[in-house]
Amino acid sequence: MRFKRQSKILLSLESVALTDIIMNLFIFFFITFSLMATFHKANEGQVAVTLPKATTAAPPVEQKSLLVSLAKEGGLFLDNTPLTLEQLRTHFQVQQKQGADLTLVIRADKEVPHGRVVEVMDLARSVGLTHLAIGTQTR
Repeated sequence: MRFKRQSKILLSLESVALTDIIMNLFIFFFITFSLMATFHKANEGQVAVTLPKATTAAPPVEQKSLLVSLAKEGGLFLDNTPLTLEQLRTHFQVQQKQGADLTLVIRADKEVPHGRVVEVMDLARSVGLTHLAIGTQTR
């Protein structure tokens, strides 16, 4: 005599396991989007300054350039490196001795006093950098 086996597989997902999966997905996407916003390409390599607006803003310079940023708190940065005026002078002199045809782009916050911008421009000219540009934002 042959007996019939009843093999019913019962599938059940507990609500706790489902909640864990959903929470893990939420955390994964939250961290991923936060990192994408933090390390977005547009935010890389720039000191946070509010540039003044101009209707005749020129496109970015294509040749080799030095980027000096002046923050409204008084900070002076070459790319992302904080410097003093004397360190900036030394860096300009090294670049000038290498004979590179450089353009100095000054990105100053709109709250920075005009005298501070002129001070950096005068420093560059005293070393021999003659190609100067001021970074602006288009209106």
